[in-house]
Amino acid sequence: MKKSIDIDFFEKIYNDEMLQEKKLKAEYKFKLKGLINISGLFKSLENDINWTPIGFVEIELTDEKTNGYKAYQHARIINTNDKKLYLKTDCDDIRGVDHYYVWQTVEYLEDDFSGFLLFPLNNGKYFKVSYSC
Repeated sequence: MKKSIDIDFFEKIYNDEMLQEKKLKAEYKFKLKGLINISGLFKSLENDINWTPIGFVEIELTDEKTNGYKAYQHARIINTNDKKLYLKTDCDDIRGVDHYYVWQTVEYLEDDFSGFLLFPLNNGKYFKVSYSC
């Protein structure tokens, strides 16, 4: 006897996940009020990538360098088990934001990326998001 796939079940799971993500982004939109150009940030993020808010973090600058990127400033997130080395990158598509930090991996086909972005806030902390594109 052949088993059938319940498409409705998977569609419900997908729709539930999308609703949770929408709620999470709305929650962070509220939390970010007055800390960054929210409309510019969300417009930039929604433009090219799939992204999810992670939270607020503090960083410290470091003299450690990533191979091939020795001319760039690097930073680490403090008070966490995250030992990733984030690279400072110029930002010109969000009004009022001149930089962000990125940690990125390149997938097998070399045309898809994923990682984390850290956007500076007016309170000295950073807004961390995960992304893939």
